[in-house]
Amino acid sequence: MKNKKDTNALLIGLGLIIVVILITFFRSNYFSTKNEASPDQTADQTETATGQKYQTIASLDLQKKLTTGNKINLLDIRSFDDYINEHLVDSVNVPIDEFPVGSKIAAENPVVIITTDATDQNIEIALNSLKDQHVTNVKVLAGGITEWKKMAGSTVNYGNPKSFVDQSKVSYVENDQLNEAIKNNVSTFIIDVRTKQEYANGHIKNAINIPFDELEKRRDELRSFPRVVVTGMNELQEFQASVQLYDMILIQPFVLKEGINGWQKKNFELVK
Repeated sequence: MKNKKDTNALLIGLGLIIVVILITFFRSNYFSTKNEASPDQTADQTETATGQKYQTIASLDLQKKLTTGNKINLLDIRSFDDYINEHLVDSVNVPIDEFPVGSKIAAENPVVIITTDATDQNIEIALNSLKDQHVTNVKVLAGGITEWKKMAGSTVNYGNPKSFVDQSKVSYVENDQLNEAIKNNVSTFIIDVRTKQEYANGHIKNAINIPFDELEKRRDELRSFPRVVVTGMNELQEFQASVQLYDMILIQPFVLKEGINGWQKKNFELVK
């Protein structure tokens, strides 16, 4: 009797597993077919308050184009404060009061304008300015960065030292600890995020210079290193650089306590 019950339980368990597999399979096929039926939602058209029509691109469609290597100018027209708080990776910030964009974008590539949301009144100004520059392949991110976060997710920020979330993205290392690691040839990748001139005036031995403003463009240089120490002008600059790296490539860098200034106070070696 016991064996019969065990057999029945086993059969019921197997049956449930098969049901889950079938549901997963058919759900996957359903969404796959649905996506194939409408692979691109970029043809949507909307208009400004004055009736000027323009094309929009959905967040998921933009994400698809970016992940497949399409060369696109991501033009963020929000304020600089909004931009550093969060933005799409590789987007260029040109606030509307700094238009025209001039050489800040590659005119031969399509442009996607990024705003806070669809109600941004600066969309029309940006469209007209780009048209005056003979930039015609222009779309607007549907729903702005607000919709992007809902649908596609990932953004980058410069890091707020008062934010517990941002603080959790980094670790810290004392000057003495780093100096000891260098002496003992511990495998550590050190990046110096100061300007090229500041780096040339004296930097920690074996540190690679990737200026703060170039972090996004050069992020792939850091993907293969399990341990990254960020050095810079001060601890704030290092912290902001480290938060960006965490957001972009999901590594948790070490911030050098007190920055290069603290290193110099200890009379530790700097090379040129």
